[in-house]
Formats: sequence, structure tokens, C-alpha cells
Amino acid sequence: MSEFVLEMHDIVKQFPGVVAVNHAHLDLKPGEVHCLVGENGAGKSTLMKILSGAQPLDSGEIRLSGQPVQIHSPHHAQQLGISMIYQEFNLSPYLSVAENIYLGREPRIGKTPFINWKKMYADARELLSRIGVTMDVRQAVNELSVAQQQMVEIAKALSFNSKIIVMDEPSATLTDHELKALFDLIRDLKTQGIGMIYISHRLEEIFEIGNRLTVMRDGQYIATKNVSDVTRDDIIRMMVGRELTREFPKETFALGEEGLRVASITREGVFKDVSFTLRRGEIVGLTGLVGAGRTEVARAIFGADRLDSGQIYLNGKPVTVKSPRDAIRQGIGLLTEDRKNQGLVLGMTVRENTSLANLKELVKLLFVNRRKEREITEQYVRDLQIKTPSTEQTAQNLSGGNQQKVVLAKWLFTKSRVLIFDEPTR
Repeated sequence: MSEFVLEMHDIVKQFPGVVAVNHAHLDLKPGEVHCLVGENGAGKSTLMKILSGAQPLDSGEIRLSGQPVQIHSPHHAQQLGISMIYQEFNLSPYLSVAENIYLGREPRIGKTPFINWKKMYADARELLSRIGVTMDVRQAVNELSVAQQQMVEIAKALSFNSKIIVMDEPSATLTDHELKALFDLIRDLKTQGIGMIYISHRLEEIFEIGNRLTVMRDGQYIATKNVSDVTRDDIIRMMVGRELTREFPKETFALGEEGLRVASITREGVFKDVSFTLRRGEIVGLTGLVGAGRTEVARAIFGADRLDSGQIYLNGKPVTVKSPRDAIRQGIGLLTEDRKNQGLVLGMTVRENTSLANLKELVKLLFVNRRKEREITEQYVRDLQIKTPSTEQTAQNLSGGNQQKVVLAKWLFTKSRVLIFDEPTR
């Protein structure tokens, strides 16, 4: 019998104009945390979509406990004991915890079509207790914190008797306390023999929780190492393919005059009396725990939510921002934390998304100058190193990091003087 619960050999996946995964390899042992790392566009997400049945592979082989399998769909993957926990949770917000865990598999009363609610609630409580979590299984998921929703996802995975759990950036929105609880749970799952693939850009987490790691770069397999045998610099070197003297070299800029000032802005019941000043050329960090109101402040400055009191100043002058349109006209751009729903139109191309907020710059006699639009987009693709086969690629086919770069290109094209980044690395 194979020592591996999962083996992926020589996996290839192509999309029009791009090889997303090029002869990649990955294996997983029972009770192991195998970290999958790489830069944006390295092919990590595509490889995991193949494993979870969301994308078919073009060539290669997948083995489970030594037996070759073909995974036809996410449902088939779950039947095989493979569960994927995405960064954007796959939960129905208005259903209860128990309903989400057993959605589509609700226990019935005998042979009747009626749901056995008592059994479903009891089974859900038992699953949650298995991972050391206590919560009201009748509560709607949209009333839970992000960390609690993540626990529901893990409980749902265990309800399928999963032997393989893939976690995609699970720590992105967790506090330090919540992250510690997640790591404690992962260690407990390891003792139950469950193998986990852990995707993260936060290298310190790899050394905290990982047993082995696999590095991908530009869709290709680079290496698999024991975490104990590598350093942080080793991982970065494998990810980028070159030596880095300093990952983020500190540069000094002369700060200009006041660019943005918010004075005692308040949105009743959400945030109160927030004030700060931003000078030209300056980066100001807005921090706080999840739910502290950071996103709400950003949305209010951008005009997406109304202010009850307070004043916004640009270049020392008071301005009225009642809508995103007002904000864009005033030179304010917002990269939202939810790029897929609020930052991009996923079915539109890179070119169309880049120009979306500034079409007036391209319109002549009621028609958009497509040639100019394409040239401008191609320049941003080069400047921001957006990995796309062409500007005609749809945004939904890009990796998360490259999608974020397209959102940034959109705001750079509006010539924004103030850029607000809400959880940009999520």
C-alpha cells in the first residue's frame, strides 16, 4: 500500500494562450500538512481546482492511496474524500450552521421526504465537538464571525469523511487569536490522520504548521522540501528564481502637502469620530481587529456608504462625496477587499475592466477608441507585470493576484490622487 494518501504526477492544464500548470507534481501523506507556495500566477489555485474537480486536467495522473482516479466534479471529489476550503467560503449565508454542513444530504425521517431536524442538529453538534467548537447549530451563518464560518467549512469537510482537506489562504482575515485556534485545530486533525494541503503567502505560517512544502513558479513544479530543511530565504529564492538582497527595500520619499484629511467622520452604529491626515507620497495604515470598522471607513470615504457627520478634505478644501461617482471625479480610488464582486466584472476582459471607471477618457463622438484602450491596457500589463496571455483574456481566468493587479490598473487609469487599499493581499 502506498505511503501517500494523494499523488499528483505530471499534471498539465492549458487555457487559451497560456499553460497554467506545466508538468506539476504533488503528494501528501496521512496526518501531514503539506504547504503549497508560489507567487501570484504560479499555478497553485489551478492545481487545486484540478484536485477538487472544478477543472479537468489535460494530462497527468492522480492517485488516491495508490489507486489511479479520474475526478469528474467537485461532488465526485467529495465522494472520494477530498474537500476544498476556499478563501471565499462556500456557504449559504441565510441557512443555519447545521443546514450548511448537511446541505443536499439532510437526514430523513424513515423513507419519507421529511427532514429529521433532531438528528441533523445532533450530528452537527457532534461534528463541531470533534474539532473542539461549540456554537448554536440553528444560527444563520451570516450571523457568525469569519473564524466561526471557517470552522463550519471544516466541519462540513469532516462530514464527508474527508481524508484530504485543502485550505486556500485560511488565515487571510483572521486575528492572531483566531489564527492560533485554527493552528490548534489543524494539529488535532493531523492526529486523526487527515492530510492537509495548506496554501499561504505568509511564510511564517509555513514554519509554524507545515511538515513539507512544494514550490511552484510560472506553472511549473520547482521542488519539494522538508520545512525543517529550508530557510525563509530559500523559499523566496525558489519562488522568484533569483537572489533577493532585500524583499521590500525601504525607500525614503519627500512628503508633499496635505492630500486627504478626514475630520470627525461618523456613521451611526458603525464608526464614530474618525480623523486622520494623509500627505502626498505618504502611506497611512488603518488597523484594527476584524469588525472594527476599517472597511466601513474606506467605503464611506469612497462614497459607497453615507456619512452621518464629519467632513472630508482634498488638497485642503472641503469636498462632498455622496457616491463612488463623486469620489472618482475627486480623484479617489478604492481597491475593495472583495475584488470578485466589487472590483471586477469577471466576464469582461482585462482591457474592459481596466478602462471601466474612465471611459470618458476614451470616448470620441460617442464611440470608445478601442485602439487607445488596448494600448493603455497593454502598458499597464507591462508596468504591473500582469500575467495574462492577452488583454482580451477574461478576468475570471486570471489568478487572484493578477485580478488584483487589474483592479489597480483600473484606478491608475483614472489618475487617482488618493488610493485606498482594503486588505489588498487577500
